[in-house]
Amino acid sequence: MRSKDILNNKPSAAVAAIPITIILLPVLYSIFTFAFAQEKKGTEQFLEMPDAVYTKCVRDTEYMRHNHWVLLRVVREDVVRYGKRGEISLKRCGECHTSREKFCKKCHDAVSMKPDCYGCHYYP
Repeated sequence: MRSKDILNNKPSAAVAAIPITIILLPVLYSIFTFAFAQEKKGTEQFLEMPDAVYTKCVRDTEYMRHNHWVLLRVVREDVVRYGKRGEISLKRCGECHTSREKFCKKCHDAVSMKPDCYGCHYYP
């Protein structure tokens, strides 16, 4: 068979469908899994809510959501360097947020951050 004959032959639909399928399968899979994840995302609560007995945190919710690490770092510095023990401690956080797995760990895992608090502090 000569090269002209090979080039002039039209490929069958099955031969053309194979590479298209190989390319589109991962794309379609990611689209469907993203769509189902978005549906499920709205139904479940991300973090454990504090016990109903506790109505107010050390600071307002928005501050704690974004700046709790600043507050904890300042408190750590006051305690370690200056020996000042104030109203804020991990023990007090643990009174409202009873599960480290459902509160601290879940959020820190979502942002790929490992807190160093638990090397020294016990949080049941």
